[in-house]
Amino acid sequence: MASINDRDAPKVHLYAEHLQNIRTLSIQASLATVSNAATKATLSADHDYLTLEHEGESATIRLPISLGSHNDATLTIPAAPTKDLSFRLNIEEKPGQSNLLGRGAPDSENVIPWMASRLTPETALSCSACQAEIVHRGQIRQWRDLPSEGWAEMMDFWHCHKPDQPHDHSGEVSNTGRGFASNSKLIALEAVGLVGPMDFLLSTTDCTNIEASTSLSPSMLVCTGCKTCLGVFDSSTQGNKLRKSALIVSTSSSSHTLRLPLEKWLSSALLAAAESQGVRRLVVYAASAESEPAQHVMRLWIFAPDLTVSSSAAVSPEATRVVKVLYRDGVPGDVARSESMGGSEGELELSQAEWHELRSLLERSAALLPEKARAFQQWSVALLRRFVHEDIGAHGL
Repeated sequence: MASINDRDAPKVHLYAEHLQNIRTLSIQASLATVSNAATKATLSADHDYLTLEHEGESATIRLPISLGSHNDATLTIPAAPTKDLSFRLNIEEKPGQSNLLGRGAPDSENVIPWMASRLTPETALSCSACQAEIVHRGQIRQWRDLPSEGWAEMMDFWHCHKPDQPHDHSGEVSNTGRGFASNSKLIALEAVGLVGPMDFLLSTTDCTNIEASTSLSPSMLVCTGCKTCLGVFDSSTQGNKLRKSALIVSTSSSSHTLRLPLEKWLSSALLAAAESQGVRRLVVYAASAESEPAQHVMRLWIFAPDLTVSSSAAVSPEATRVVKVLYRDGVPGDVARSESMGGSEGELELSQAEWHELRSLLERSAALLPEKARAFQQWSVALLRRFVHEDIGAHGL
């Protein structure tokens, strides 16, 4: 979601979010000067748009959900002068009612593009920066979704750990042969593309125009043409782990190549990490050398995984689906603590570039919020655009 600089902050700032769980439309506004008798908030005739007027300035947004036949065409401004206004409107949603995005009711499902079911043997992968082809059409004959994180531990739990029965690991060898033992090893196979939420895991023989970095970590893989970082060589699977956000995908010779915004990939990574670890709070840190503690760390709380919002500070007044997060600075010790907290706080490792881009996106998104809505206790508040079904449906991905 595009934002503006604080120095360009408007004199009238409108922001609204649809709180679906409590069927409420929350509206907040900030003014450069205190409100007065001429300050006025008005709904359009179709009750889809809200306009706030104050001292010759105005701001208009399209509301995240249609108010339908809501009776109050004008919202009451408090008599006491104030720079901060807030309204809450109860929404009486009818069966089948859609919000203004045309997407129906939001849900918290993490929409993930480019999973195995959407890919074919004709799929080609290319560098998003220079379009150099990394995987040729026909090179991957089969695409498979990777198991979720911690799959080996879960299989070990289900097939071995029975609290009411004595047990040992003598059957581990036979379980390995069946593919579900805790020591089963995932290996990248030639002509088989393994697909995770954020990465493709591919055999080294299936990739072209890719090489080990000479300036970054030796495990980093870059495009031979433009030197853009595409992923890493994963020693545990002996395969190339390529980041989806660094690639463009074409599923057939007649289809258009598609590149999706890094912002949405990052929000998807947060949601996937939270879902797989069963938490809402994450320690997010930048990758570093194995012998060194993480130097770039922040603690992040996924406050609302799927929220429809509108802001007059955005380039477009249209409503947008976002993840609302709270974040604050962390320290290297937070990573070690998250590993020992027994599941109350998860963790997510990003590349250095991804971590810094995420931090920048979080900070810039503050401009979309009214001044009073930018902090909650010791946390900063931020918005990240998220994938929706239309992102993949329109392209068959």
